[in-house]
Amino acid sequence: MMRELIFVQLTYIKGPIRDLVRSMHIIFVTLVCVAAALIAGAAPVRAQTLPIYDVDAETAKCLTQAETGSQWADSLKSWCRSIGKDEHTAHDQLAERWESYDKGKRTSCVADKGIADYSTLKTCLERAGTEKPQEQQQAKATTTDTETNEKAYLAAVREGNSAYSSGSFGNAIASFNLAIRLHPEDASAFNSRGNAYARTGNLYRAIADYNEAIRLKPNYAAAFCNRGLARQKLNGGKDNDDKIKARQLDASACR
Repeated sequence: MMRELIFVQLTYIKGPIRDLVRSMHIIFVTLVCVAAALIAGAAPVRAQTLPIYDVDAETAKCLTQAETGSQWADSLKSWCRSIGKDEHTAHDQLAERWESYDKGKRTSCVADKGIADYSTLKTCLERAGTEKPQEQQQAKATTTDTETNEKAYLAAVREGNSAYSSGSFGNAIASFNLAIRLHPEDASAFNSRGNAYARTGNLYRAIADYNEAIRLKPNYAAAFCNRGLARQKLNGGKDNDDKIKARQLDASACR
């Protein structure tokens, strides 16, 4: 009779216990999920805080290693202490300015596995502050291209002058063609190519180049003189106003 009574009582409370256990399980799972969400949400915030590097431990390690040297032990110890002092200074500076650094750059520098001390971290952050924007980077690239073109232009002019001096007028024309492509606003390149054309007997092409040189540089005495000489040859040796204009611009021209 007693056994049957106990069985009935257990059967009676079995349902509420089961419900209680189920409720506790749900609460536990919920708490775990909330905690995981909080941890995940807090991770970016922690990534933005100043990391901790054990400066004193590293200094002590450095001093211990210095002990192994016999000749330079004192100098090495002094160096270790100096480095440790610099690291503490860098830490204090970073702690003071931390919020002023760019948030994205802070995360990037902290995540850099190659950074293991405050001085290097400070360098990383300060380098970010001096980096130029994309427009300035593009301007820098343009400047580099311009410098390259300038070198190529000067080389073409040298080669053209050298070929002209040696009587290779066709090669001179080819070199001055390149110079003009690189510097289409350079009057001297047109004047030089005009001279090369004139030496090959192509006076009309020569005059066209002299015209362009004068257009680019209206007071170009040499171009006026050269055009005057070309016109003189075409007109049977008759003098012209170009030579007079050249002498007005430069008394030593066309003598």
